[in-house]
Amino acid sequence: MKKVLLLFIILLGLTSCKENTEKQTTSDETSNTIENSAEMTEEQKDLKENAIPIKSLSKLSNKIYDEIANFEILMIGEMHGTNEPAEFAYGLCELITKHEDNVIMAMEIRSSLMNNLSDDMSISQLKELDFFRRKNFDGRNGVAWLDLVHKSIKNERIILKFIDNSYPSSPRDSSMYREIRNIHNKYPNTKIVTLTGNVHNSFTPLFDKVRIGGYLLKDSLNFNSKKIMSINHVFSEGSMLNNDGTGLKIRTIERENNIYNTTLSHDMFLYKKFPEEQNEYTHILYTDKVTASEIIKKDDR
Repeated sequence: MKKVLLLFIILLGLTSCKENTEKQTTSDETSNTIENSAEMTEEQKDLKENAIPIKSLSKLSNKIYDEIANFEILMIGEMHGTNEPAEFAYGLCELITKHEDNVIMAMEIRSSLMNNLSDDMSISQLKELDFFRRKNFDGRNGVAWLDLVHKSIKNERIILKFIDNSYPSSPRDSSMYREIRNIHNKYPNTKIVTLTGNVHNSFTPLFDKVRIGGYLLKDSLNFNSKKIMSINHVFSEGSMLNNDGTGLKIRTIERENNIYNTTLSHDMFLYKKFPEEQNEYTHILYTDKVTASEIIKKDDR
């Protein structure tokens, strides 16, 4: 059962790309975009009109800020062991600090594994923290997250938090939701960017369990549901370093046509999903390729 569950999580990142493949109407399969708008579905027209192109994940444009400006919570869901979501998370934080005083970066890491973290640590010193020292099991404690932590502690306007902490008799997603709630109550006027696996930021239950997104939506006392953004990373091809139940290994994703790579020629963009499809996530971060986060190499002693 565990293998089936983990395999489903691996495949979840591809779902948004595949679900609309059959809707494509282009007659030229070699074409990268659909030129004739009359051949497009309503969703394709919306995508073409509203997708915000991204040139660099770490240097985002003000058009991205305009899209996120009215949100208080911005959840990013990743396939663990990939580079792009972590790079985007930092780019988002840096963009926010250009317009606002501070931003909170909250990561799916247990606080106790980051004891003794300080802002003056080097990459080599960060590698010695428990989270990064331990064996890489699911792809999280790789180079992508190491770099995100390092860049965040060097930016004095980013407040770094770790939310994968357990509460007695509380499911894991409920515990992480409580951490976000506590952070929000302590910093009520500061945006919170979260980076977790793409199961956790779903608004709807997955595997018969309420996820962080669902708990946030239910908490109308502390959160405005209209100010919660949930971003899922989707892609067309590439690789990732994670565990499907048979151990940590590189997974190769073969290229397939989907609504994103047949409608637009942009390699990367942020898109607010078609209204009828916002049940799990409000937005998607599309990168044509996904790349695997490297395993951390221990420094020579």
